Amino acid sequence: MERKTTVSLIDKWKKSFSDNTAKDAGNETVQNEEASIVLIKKEPVTFQLSLLESPEDFERMRFVIKACDKASDSIYKTVLHVEQTRTGSRLVATDGLRLHVAEISIKIKSGDYKPYAVKDTISLGKPLENVQFPSWPKAIPKKTEKRGVINLKNSGLGKNRKETEKLSLAFNDFVRKTGEPVNLRYLEDLIKSEWAVFCQNEKRKAIILKEKTGKADSTNVPLAVIMPIAQAA
Repeated sequence: MERKTTVSLIDKWKKSFSDNTAKDAGNETVQNEEASIVLIKKEPVTFQLSLLESPEDFERMRFVIKACDKASDSIYKTVLHVEQTRTGSRLVATDGLRLHVAEISIKIKSGDYKPYAVKDTISLGKPLENVQFPSWPKAIPKKTEKRGVINLKNSGLGKNRKETEKLSLAFNDFVRKTGEPVNLRYLEDLIKSEWAVFCQNEKRKAIILKEKTGKADSTNVPLAVIMPIAQAA
């Protein structure tokens, strides 16, 4: 019975990334950074990472957490999924319309956690039990074509006009390269860097973005898989 339930969850989750009719993300309420992150203030802290301790690991962890959906009834959409690697940890999160993956150099016990983040600190409570996190690699398209690079450096949503203009330029560049509009928040939540864009041959299919780190070893770069906005016929 447990195996059937797990398979059902995986199929349902994978379908959101492969359905010919893309989900409409255009009506989502734009949330600020703090509101988009699951809070666990009352739970004991089992792991904590500060910006000063490891800026790159902190930035990657914050990027992954932004894909959590704190309001979802599906528990797996609200957690940070952690897998230990040989050199550190792999972090994964999804809200059903996007998937964020990144690796950090710090080892965290494998499991599923509710994250709590403030400006310069990210904390994790105790790992949750009985969370059936889907087989996330199945949501990453295997056959894609690189469409170019978008630049998100010094971009953002807010009161800073120059940052907002740069984000708008990056969004327009993304649409030109892919032919697909996406929720602007999805680009805003990426690390402020350059990102390579990969598309599938068919329209309304999941799009992959990989951060261009400039390092020789680029196999474990932060990765995002996002669904385009459904367009009216």
